[in-house]
Amino acid sequence: AASRAAAEARGRSERPQSAAASRIIGISLQEAQQILNVSNLSPEEIQKNYDHLFKVNDKSVGGSFYLQSKVSRGR
Repeated sequence: AASRAAAEARGRSERPQSAAASRIIGISLQEAQQILNVSNLSPEEIQKNYDHLFKVNDKSVGGSFYLQSKVSRGR
């Protein structure tokens, strides 16, 4: 119940655009920034971190498909 209340409170504080994006992608902008380890929304930095994280989490090199999926959603 507490986590549901927190999620609802977080949802009310999001901007409408951000809330809509969260419903489509399944994650918030803040979570995407955490996953990709970016503090600003620089397309170059996002792409650089995405490429690196996607590559190191490739299952063929011993990575995690779950983490690779999170990275994909974060982008």
